[in-house]
Order: sequence, then structure tokens, then C-alpha cells
Amino acid sequence: MINYPLALVKEGITPVLVPDVDAIKKPTTTFAPKDAPVFYNKEMELNRDFALACLRAYLKSQQATRFRYCEPMAGTGIRSLRVANEVPGGKVLINDINPFAFALIKKNVRRLKLRQRVSVCRKEANTLLLEFASRGRGFQVIDLDPFGSPAPFLDAVAQAIEKKGLLAITSTDMATKCGVYPQACVRKYASRPIHSSIGHELAVRILLGSTITALARHGKTGVPFFVHSTAHYIRIYVLVEKSITKAKEAMGELGFVSHCPQCFAIESRKGIVNSLKTTCPNCSARRLIGGPLWLGKLFHEEFLTFLEKELISSNSVYGSIKKMKKMFSLIQDEAQANASLQALIGYYDIHQISDKLNVPSPALKVVTTALQKAGYIATRTHFRLNAIKTDAPVNKIVSTIKDATK
Repeated sequence: MINYPLALVKEGITPVLVPDVDAIKKPTTTFAPKDAPVFYNKEMELNRDFALACLRAYLKSQQATRFRYCEPMAGTGIRSLRVANEVPGGKVLINDINPFAFALIKKNVRRLKLRQRVSVCRKEANTLLLEFASRGRGFQVIDLDPFGSPAPFLDAVAQAIEKKGLLAITSTDMATKCGVYPQACVRKYASRPIHSSIGHELAVRILLGSTITALARHGKTGVPFFVHSTAHYIRIYVLVEKSITKAKEAMGELGFVSHCPQCFAIESRKGIVNSLKTTCPNCSARRLIGGPLWLGKLFHEEFLTFLEKELISSNSVYGSIKKMKKMFSLIQDEAQANASLQALIGYYDIHQISDKLNVPSPALKVVTTALQKAGYIATRTHFRLNAIKTDAPVNKIVSTIKDATK
């Protein structure tokens, strides 16, 4: 039963009823949207917009006209309702164990007249996924967006996703994967994090490593199609393949990363066992070492082409289209920089290095242009707006900054 006030919001072309936070909260109490019976987060519209854009790009890349879609932890269900209402050919399963969420989702399904395309369940997420997997009725698309860590659900997701399926995962436990709580990261993801300026990219790589390891346990593997990072969450999109041989190959892409807190040098090396030395070869300081984590590419060039076409052709569909295009432009630069190499791991914060050198911070464009003229790859990154990705050694980056500020 819905015994709280509702408000109508619109995302994409889909009007959805959500808890009316302004009407629920009392003037004398501290109240946040997450305290409502069902949590609707307006700030995650960018996440949901990218989810629909990536789904459309995936379907075109696979030449698929029909798909089975599951969101096992749906909350208000707005993401799945948009999929059912805006993307043709889908059979959508929306699940949430919260009875208030379950009732609200059913109400919105009736309002939007989506009962022919949508099924609504109220089960624990792992139980739901394993039930469908055990019946051989997996999904082409699973979108996992839990409150906190997705780690407890990765094995069930790995079993329920079908061959050539798209696995999309949101993770909001950034403090864990960015090294604030290292033991929690080891426990949840079997990976030691690094508490440093490159933490957001390494958080993505930790989640990818854990996801691909879970898939490998079930004779599957994953190809990262697309990732993005914001201040409080990360998001990965992985194409799943069923192949023990490819699973073994993917496990070979796991390894360790070191980051020096003194000179900011970054080094990575593949292997399940760490072989990186704790002493920095550049300045002899003690390095931070993290892993195992994913050291392969983060973006799939062909998929980015489909996604770019989707963003260009659908200005009216996405409320956050300007933010999407701005982020995607940076991601394209990152992906193109990696095209000729296996992967560029980490990035260098130009402001941070300039502060260390006690010089004014030059414009990023000045630094990247100078490095490119010297024959290096250099580009901005969406992970950190004051940083660059480059294959130049840190000493060259330092000298370039010094030259730019003379």
C-alpha cells in the first residue's frame, strides 16, 4: 500500500510517480531523500541517461531487436520503466525487495500501460537471479544498481547473464575502493586499493577485476565496453562471452599498480602475484601498491562509435545530454590515446605536481601539446579534470611543467 505523498517527475519521455520528499519531510526534522520509503535520486539522472544510451548502442552493435532485461534492485523502478517505455523490443523484469518500492513500481506500470512488457517481482536480488539462471532463462541485459557495494551480487549476476549479454553495474562505495577503508576492499573485492589521486580510475579497475573474476568462475568472461566515473559513483558496462579459453585470457589482464606519493610515478605489471618493488626507482620513496585489478582497456572503440551516434541523434531524449556529451568527449580522447597501446594506467594531476614544484599550474592544453610534440601520447581524462593521461615518464612531465611556467 502506498501511504505517502507522490510527485510526478519526467525523465526521457517517461513520466513516473516518485515519493514527494518536500511533502514527506517535517520542518523540525533533518530529512534526506534516502530517508523516504523509496529512494529517488535526481542526481543519478546522468547515470540513467547513459544506461539507456548504452543499451541502445549495445542493441545496435549486436543487431538485436528483442531482449530480456532485468533490474534486480530497482528502487523506484524509474530506470527500468524508461527502458520499457522508450526502448522497443524489451521484456523487462523489475525487482525490489522493499514492499513500498514494489507497490510503487506496480502503480507506475499500470499508469504507463506497460503490463504487456513488464513483470514486477519482490524478491531478494540473489534469489531472483539464481532462480532464473537455474531454469536456463537468463537475461540479455542485467543492470545492477545497489545501494553501496555490488560485490555480494556479482556471482549471481555472472550466472544469470547470457552469452553476448550486456552487464551494467553501478558502485557507490567509493571510499572502500579508493583506499579509505582498505580492509573492506580486500574483503569485498579481493583487491588492495590505493589511497591516492588516481583512486577513481583504480576503483573502476578494481570493480572490473572483481566482475571478470566472478564471470570466470562460471566459464564466462567480460569485455569492457564503456565506463564512467563521477564524484560519488562509478559505472561499468561489460559484454559477456561464454568461453573458458577467453576467461583464462582475461584473467591474464589482472595485475598490480604502484603510485609514488613523492614523485607521482606510476607503474603497472600483470600477474596475480605482485612483483612490483615497494621502493620507487625514480626517487627511492616508498610506493603505494594496489591490486590485483584490471589492467586491460576500459573502452571498446567500436562500441564508442555506436554510442556516439546515439548521443548525436537523440538530443531530445536525455535530460542530461550536455553533461553526457562533455564527458563522452573526454572519454573519446582517452580511448583514442589507448588505441595504439594496451592501456594507459592512471593519470597525472598537473595541479598536484605544480604544487609540489612550487610553480604556477600551466593550462592542461599547454602540457599535452608539448608532450605530443615530443612524441608522447597525452590527453585529458574524465576521471580527474586537472589531470592528463600520458606514456611520458614522470621526469618528462615535470620538466614540461617547469618549461611551461618559465
